[in-house]
Amino acid sequence: MKKVILTLAAVLCCASLFTSCKKDSGSQSGGTGTPAYVVMSVKIPCTANMLEYTNMSISYEAGNEKNTETITGSSWSMEFKVKLPGTIKIDRNVTLRNDRTIPADDSFTYTKGYNLSWKFVDENGKEVKAGGIAGIEGSTSGKGSRVQEMIEQGKLNISLNYPFDKDGKLLTAN
Repeated sequence: MKKVILTLAAVLCCASLFTSCKKDSGSQSGGTGTPAYVVMSVKIPCTANMLEYTNMSISYEAGNEKNTETITGSSWSMEFKVKLPGTIKIDRNVTLRNDRTIPADDSFTYTKGYNLSWKFVDENGKEVKAGGIAGIEGSTSGKGSRVQEMIEQGKLNISLNYPFDKDGKLLTAN
């Protein structure tokens, strides 16, 4: 039995030497193979409690684009296209609403979650290189008074910074 297994292993090793590999230009969809832009999709969810008791805004810088938007629904989504080298910065700011008070003993559900995915495209917009994904899923509940304290201390704020070099390498992210 041992001889059969060793013979099979030898045959598989030899067979793998003769298989040919197709040269990959780095493109699955006809691009030039040279990344020119990073395309990032961003989704930042929020909970019903957050919508009711807080003001939430998103500030972003992506290439030459800079803006601040208010979150008014269950999530905020955006797609950015930035020339390489380039950086995408996103900040979610959460503050307490002046017209609402979080009941101190009630349960309050919040999230610090986000979802990102990115890819690289050439000058013609054809995908040339896969990118990556990042994120935090889920929500957490806490006593209203504790969550109010966290909001006042800025602990529900999110800061994301994704710098890419000219070849599309992610330098350091947070």
